[in-house]
Amino acid sequence: MKAARWLLALLLVSVLLFVPSRILQFIAVLLLLLLGFSLLLSRLASRSVTVSRRDFLLRGHRFEPLEIVLFLENRSPLPVAALTLIDMPGPLFSRNPGRFVLGLRPWERRRLSYFVESQHRGEYFVGPVEVSGADPLGLFPWNRRQGGRQRLIIYPEVLPLSLAFRTGLPAGTVPIPDRVYEDVTRYRSLREYVPGDESRRINWKVSARMGSLVSTEYLPVLFSPVLILLNMNREDYPVRFRSHWMERATVLAASLVMHFLALRQEIGLVASASMKDDDGVPVAPMGGTPGHAAAILEILARVEPPRGPADFVRLLRAAGIALPARAHLEVITPSLTDEQHSFLFEEKQRGYSVDLFLVGGDEHGQRETLRKDFPVSVVADYGAELLVP
Repeated sequence: MKAARWLLALLLVSVLLFVPSRILQFIAVLLLLLLGFSLLLSRLASRSVTVSRRDFLLRGHRFEPLEIVLFLENRSPLPVAALTLIDMPGPLFSRNPGRFVLGLRPWERRRLSYFVESQHRGEYFVGPVEVSGADPLGLFPWNRRQGGRQRLIIYPEVLPLSLAFRTGLPAGTVPIPDRVYEDVTRYRSLREYVPGDESRRINWKVSARMGSLVSTEYLPVLFSPVLILLNMNREDYPVRFRSHWMERATVLAASLVMHFLALRQEIGLVASASMKDDDGVPVAPMGGTPGHAAAILEILARVEPPRGPADFVRLLRAAGIALPARAHLEVITPSLTDEQHSFLFEEKQRGYSVDLFLVGGDEHGQRETLRKDFPVSVVADYGAELLVP
């Protein structure tokens, strides 16, 4: 096509210079002017049309539609007749792919959008945008890539959990029935005096007004920081459906994060895993803000089996995370080594609560043995019910 344009221009110049007919020379001049004007419009359009993105980072969960927003602008006083935009969604699924054919008026700015979703957690990139156009006659097409790449973090699926706290520190945010954790700053109700009530419970002002003893009840609440220990060692999982079980483990870890965030507890993470396309260690210190929980979910979105042997106990010791008093250790693993079992048992004796979540069935035959030392929950194979009742 490019060679044909040059041949046409050469032919018109030859006619203009060597053909004595004035009519043919006039036609050649008009056609040369037309070619020049078309070339000018094409070059002007390729330089004046810009594409930008609203976001360069989006976060979402599996199967959640995420809106990709593009801004297309014509920074020229001349219209652009026809443009074709193609955004590259990569492995992400889109019901209405990012393909647009449109024109722009002078100085016009337009907003374009489409939705993508992913069936798998992970880190993905969309873009860049391929923009193509031409002059009104289509003689000088052009093509450019703009907009850069947009990063998408797809979190693991989060499923509801029903877990009960048993121990912790008083003056927290989690209501429990145990009156040992009553918070004297959080009034609940008044009731008749019951023999055996402590004298500090008696509300003397109300008792004088009522003519009988009345006791004050306070709301029992506790605070218990949570550290999630996630085992992602490939060899520890059953060979059959190994990938599925490992994915199920990350879903449970993400669900625990959101469960304890809703209870306004501090959360931390140590995972015997590697970070995809990164040399970082999947460790998060204790924190209780929504931003901290989002950072943990981003780690869980990118974790993969470690490149070599890894052990969450050794990682925990190397990370130097200071466990607050009465913290909960939520351990997600298919089995425990002798070293891990000894470490967790020692932590239990020091006053920490240890909960085991066994993934992948009971291939190692440890379930009944572990029940003697720790509360054990079994992760269900499939479905929205994560834990076997």
